[in-house]
Amino acid sequence: MPTLEVEGVSLYYERAGSGDPVVLSHGVPMDHRAWSAQVEAFSKAYSTITYSRRYAYPNRRAGDLADSTVEANAADLRGLIEKLGVAPVHLVGHSYGGFVAAHLAAERPDLVRTLVLVEPAIPTLLVEDPDSTGQMFSLLLGHPGIALSARRFQAGSLGPSLAALDRGQAKKAVQLFVDGIQNRVGAFAELPAPTQQVMLDNAMTIAELRTRMPQFKEAAARVGRRTLVINGANTAVWLLRVGELAMKAIPEADAASIGRSRHFPQVENPQEFNSTVIGFLAKRR
Repeated sequence: MPTLEVEGVSLYYERAGSGDPVVLSHGVPMDHRAWSAQVEAFSKAYSTITYSRRYAYPNRRAGDLADSTVEANAADLRGLIEKLGVAPVHLVGHSYGGFVAAHLAAERPDLVRTLVLVEPAIPTLLVEDPDSTGQMFSLLLGHPGIALSARRFQAGSLGPSLAALDRGQAKKAVQLFVDGIQNRVGAFAELPAPTQQVMLDNAMTIAELRTRMPQFKEAAARVGRRTLVINGANTAVWLLRVGELAMKAIPEADAASIGRSRHFPQVENPQEFNSTVIGFLAKRR
């Protein structure tokens, strides 16, 4: 298996095609296979690099995931890009992997050619401290629909999912998490069987969401690269708002909506997703 050692972290990666490099960073609970529906399309014109973040399959790493922070994953991604010698890259990140990609683009814009954020899970754009009762109350007063949507995911999905994970109920944890992030009961069961298996293989990575999230409002101004923020047309209200805030905070950012999809547009509607991203990259080459 092709792997790179980045400061003691082993990262599995795959590479296809030739041309300007595109690096894709997956979310939770996924691995490099999150982009299976993108590799063939992207690699026709680009050198397409997918990789598994530090605790994702098939990497072998022991621990409780406390070290799998956004900052640590961004450092891994930096090391991957530098060791492969492919900078600057078109960087695509989904969900938690979108926060990782955005953080790297803010800290090291020299490594990035363009940035695509897919359903970026950056909760500190909503409230600087998600654990602050006062900040959550302020959000509730100013944007009750958004606050209730975020609270519904936190209390009704993420919390029970982490509790199931602690009990060793991996499948239950994934089902609770996916149904919640998709804002739809039965959403996990409706996904293609291969996608379900990828998620089950990476159930433990849901625990990444226990780590403390860095601030991003001020950092966003440092991105300095043309950016596309993508949301699923039917995504949860709080994720839609995060996407809007990311687009406003990052200079030279545009937005796109993928029809017939929620939090996993690259899986749910790959044809429209691929054409949208490839069209964006082609304009920036």
